[in-house]
Amino acid sequence: MPAPAGLVQQLDQHLHRRRLLMPNMRMLVACSGGADSVALLKLFHAVNQSDHWHWELIVGHVNHQLRGRESTRDELFVRNLAKSLQLPFRSRKLNLKRSGEKRAVSENVARDGRYQALLTMAAGSRCDVILLAHHADDQAETILMRLLRGAGVTGLAGMSEKERRGDVQLVRPLLPWPGEQLKKWLTHIRQPWREDLSNQDTHYLRNRIRHELLPILETYQPRIRELLQRNARHDRAAADFLKQHARALLRTARYRRGNDRVSFSSVGMTEAHPAPAALALRMAIVDAGGDEDTINTTTLLEVLDKLRNRSLRGEIQFGGAIRLKVIRNRINIHRVSGDGGKQRRRRKC
Repeated sequence: MPAPAGLVQQLDQHLHRRRLLMPNMRMLVACSGGADSVALLKLFHAVNQSDHWHWELIVGHVNHQLRGRESTRDELFVRNLAKSLQLPFRSRKLNLKRSGEKRAVSENVARDGRYQALLTMAAGSRCDVILLAHHADDQAETILMRLLRGAGVTGLAGMSEKERRGDVQLVRPLLPWPGEQLKKWLTHIRQPWREDLSNQDTHYLRNRIRHELLPILETYQPRIRELLQRNARHDRAAADFLKQHARALLRTARYRRGNDRVSFSSVGMTEAHPAPAALALRMAIVDAGGDEDTINTTTLLEVLDKLRNRSLRGEIQFGGAIRLKVIRNRINIHRVSGDGGKQRRRRKC
């Protein structure tokens, strides 16, 4: 078979060079119907025509049911696209809005629901991998979002190319390419996609960064997206090094994990260097059900400082209804539902 041309060939070479995937894998391709995920599906279908990979591709669609008939049309579009490629199709519907609720669903709630739906589909289809369509622009936006929220080095490392969720690997193979390049490729092959008008809604922070902040930054540095990508790759190496130390720190602290609840010794935290200690605390909050993107590193360092000075009183509340309390030299972190009453000490990070 002749070598694939253009973007298809670039992706094929990237997968070989980075060793992101192995042959003969069974993979769920997450496809919303938008340009990015349609490009992901079409590219992987094309790469899979070679005699090397032999993947089993399954198309997975999450219907958030937030846009009425448009959401239904998105699902039908992806179903028909999968059929045209002779690939199996799976879908799940989400009910993210409570009855009568008028507030817009938050980015975090929609994302968490989407990931959970994809993981459920992957498990039901016995998939080893979920392919996600995040690209270079998404990476730049994510880094800026985390920077604005006070993220540390792990946050500024951006999204990883590969991460494990239970028995499944989440893989983001399109991170090197900007979204505009993906759209140009789709136009070149005459492949339509669905436009989600909510991506223009600047009510959401990511959209404000995309449509307002990044264009301003580009007037100062036209290559800002490329530079953020490069810095993310460098920060990723530093973040991986810190994570090794943080995991070791939690192990020595007799780390215990339950349903939306973790606990570990505070002694090791107070004696350790602040960088791995803050990261260990962040990892524990995530294990308890916290949202990593909303955790403020400055607050983590303040908590550690209070632990060292034995001045931590009452509970500290983090975003996502996560609460931290020290009881008899053990740090207890748990997730609660509802308001749960007044706290002696509240801080959102």
